[in-house]
Amino acid sequence: MIRRASGRPGACAIGRLRAVRARPPQPGQALVETAITVPVLIVLLLSFLLVMVVAQAYVDLDTATSLAAASAVSAPADNAPVSHQFASKTYAGTLRRSGYLEPGALEGCGGYASGSGAGVTCTGHATLLLSRTPMAILQPFNADWTLDIQAEATAYSSRYRSI
Repeated sequence: MIRRASGRPGACAIGRLRAVRARPPQPGQALVETAITVPVLIVLLLSFLLVMVVAQAYVDLDTATSLAAASAVSAPADNAPVSHQFASKTYAGTLRRSGYLEPGALEGCGGYASGSGAGVTCTGHATLLLSRTPMAILQPFNADWTLDIQAEATAYSSRYRSI
């Protein structure tokens, strides 16, 4: 043991302060720290996953709406009912593969008018059923946890198209 100027162990000559000794860890301290930290980390992880699911749902909806607009513009010219039918079938078929994204209304998607050069604009709506995803544990008491999203897309026909 080191003896200081005062002659006492652990005392300092300046100000006569005693040295601070580290306490030994308490039994169960790591368990308590883990019990506090792990739930916070799980909630953060699920929150990041929730953002990714919402982003993927928006990409799926945007893709379905873009394909519906392209399908509508490729239908026979000046035939709005057939154009809308093409768009609706494409839209519903594209969103069918997702178990947590429920297709909503597809608006617009009028017929392609020959010679006008104008495009066809479609607006797609869908409901993201978050209660069907693993992130439902973030809101355990809300069985109808949903998010309504929409996307808009415009498709133009080739200028070399004759009809």
